[in-house]
Amino acid sequence: MQNYHKEIRIMVIILFGGLLSSCKNESSQNMAQAAPQYPVLKITEAPTTLQRKYPAVIQGEEDIEIRPRIDGYLQKIYVEEGSRVKKGDLLFKIDAPQYNEVVKAAQSAVKNAELKVQKATPLVEEGIINQYELDAAKLDLEAQRASLAQAQANQGYTFIKSPVDGVVGAIPYRTGSLVSPQVVAPLTVVSDIDNVKVYFSMDEKEYLEFYADHEGNSVDDKLKSFPKVKLQLSDGSILESEGEITAIGGLLNQQTGSARLTAVFPNANQRIRSGGSGKILIPQSFSSAIMVPQKSTFELQDKRMVYKVKDDRVFTSEIKTMPTTVDNKFVVTEGLSEGDIIVFEGAGTLRDSLQIKPNIITQ
Repeated sequence: MQNYHKEIRIMVIILFGGLLSSCKNESSQNMAQAAPQYPVLKITEAPTTLQRKYPAVIQGEEDIEIRPRIDGYLQKIYVEEGSRVKKGDLLFKIDAPQYNEVVKAAQSAVKNAELKVQKATPLVEEGIINQYELDAAKLDLEAQRASLAQAQANQGYTFIKSPVDGVVGAIPYRTGSLVSPQVVAPLTVVSDIDNVKVYFSMDEKEYLEFYADHEGNSVDDKLKSFPKVKLQLSDGSILESEGEITAIGGLLNQQTGSARLTAVFPNANQRIRSGGSGKILIPQSFSSAIMVPQKSTFELQDKRMVYKVKDDRVFTSEIKTMPTTVDNKFVVTEGLSEGDIIVFEGAGTLRDSLQIKPNIITQ
């Protein structure tokens, strides 16, 4: 009888244990089925090249302001805005008749002085007058010739010619305008744009890192080792020709803490005009870099975050990235290692410690 009861108890325990195990399995299956599925990305390292971008302004290799050197009325304009000119080409004519009168008076004074020298010379030889009077006549002749030269120079300033080969800029004056050396705006600007200078700035920290990353013991050595750069124009297109960084400003801007750099680009087809804007693109190569898509990250209190996956649960993790992106991806400098798994997209619907069903994708 005792054996019978014992067998009954054993059977009850086995049945209860089986029922409990079945419930646990069913509960695990239900939890697994309830966990949402998310695409995840396994982190790998690979070589890559960044294009750092810097806002830039464009100027001609030479931008020469054309200003009047005398007072007068603008009599004639020989060029149009945007026209190509050669050195010595006539640009403007100033009507200033007073300078013609000054030249005539100076010419007359020179002739009179020459006559005095001619008359005094034989008189000195004959002893009628002393040498002092002849020397004074010669000095007066030199002074009158100098006055004539100055008058002729002023007369020449009525014709304004281009000092360089280049392209004519804006012409703010019209025929009949009164002009003088004191005018605020120049008559125009002639820009030599066969090559253009492009000015851009880096903040102090970035500049020091850029400077240290390249070989050389002097500024000239560093300039030679800097990479070729590209120019992105305001319409988004990239200039075909590459440029070279040719100069680094001697002083940091005290207000912005930035260093000014200059790059020179060939502009044989005259596509770029002085006064334009664009962006300098500087390549930065990494032999091994971790990259994550922008959509895999989110911002939290000015920090960039991702969701790491561990044991099928997600946890927020801060990462540090380069400021420039490549194909909508960040280059990660801190916070991730090769082999880590992060949520690929959908971070806005997650919370810490949430269990998910990871679906690993490849890019």
